[in-house]
Amino acid sequence: MKGKCRLYGIETELKKSHIVPKFAFDYMKKTGGRFLRGYENPNKRIQDGIKKRLLGEKAEQEFSKRERWFTNNIFFPYLTKNQQKFNYDENFAYFIISVLWRVILDHLDNPLSDPKKLNFLYEVVDEWREFLTESKYPRNYNDLNVMLTDRLSSHTTNFQNADLYMSRYIDATIIVNDDYSTVGVYVKFLRFMFWSILKGKPTEGENIKVQFNPSVLNLPQVVKDNYFGGFIFNRIKLIDNGPEVSEAQQRKIAEEIIKNENSFWNTDAGKSMLNDYKLRKEASG
Repeated sequence: MKGKCRLYGIETELKKSHIVPKFAFDYMKKTGGRFLRGYENPNKRIQDGIKKRLLGEKAEQEFSKRERWFTNNIFFPYLTKNQQKFNYDENFAYFIISVLWRVILDHLDNPLSDPKKLNFLYEVVDEWREFLTESKYPRNYNDLNVMLTDRLSSHTTNFQNADLYMSRYIDATIIVNDDYSTVGVYVKFLRFMFWSILKGKPTEGENIKVQFNPSVLNLPQVVKDNYFGGFIFNRIKLIDNGPEVSEAQQRKIAEEIIKNENSFWNTDAGKSMLNDYKLRKEASG
């Protein structure tokens, strides 16, 4: 399909580009989530993430190059080796912006909030495009944050899927408060959260800010921001209060687990489910 590449603005053959990188879905399926289910329609199996014809071959190659850098230097070292310190260069900021930029484009194409109050997102898209294509530092929208999550040890809520969200879920959205005084863009996959506050007070915390030049990411991290904490709280609540899985689909899920019961509970997905069950029992006394 021919069209204009959203990154380089040239007429070219458009590829089906993932909004959230494909490697996240591949890893999820390999670690116990062979058939993914979204909270909006949990009865429908998802084989892959959302794809749209956004980019040409040149843009796809540039994005893929940074995705490989991220998987080799941060993604796999953290998930498979529990590495706690990461040296990074400008590829990290490029990777984060490339993903958040796609989330904004998807939102602008399918707005869920008042479009007039979010018109400035087109300015963000343009400024970030200049960074992605010309390495031009984004002077107006340069707030980048990262949080690496882990298995939950406790919580004081009545959430059903707290560990599932924090350690397994894939999520992407525009952050907006009631009066639009705070606006951001957010994406999460597995144990990695990335976000940028585009309007309003930046998120406060320790070891969460990403630099555009070579630096070091150290764990542990701390978020000292009630607004962002409340946002995460509401995302988990949204899943808990979403449509329930039908009895027929529940049987299918149970059958799949029973087929490989011993191995399933040792997968990351199985451990997350067991941990949520344990946390619910502890919270109920």
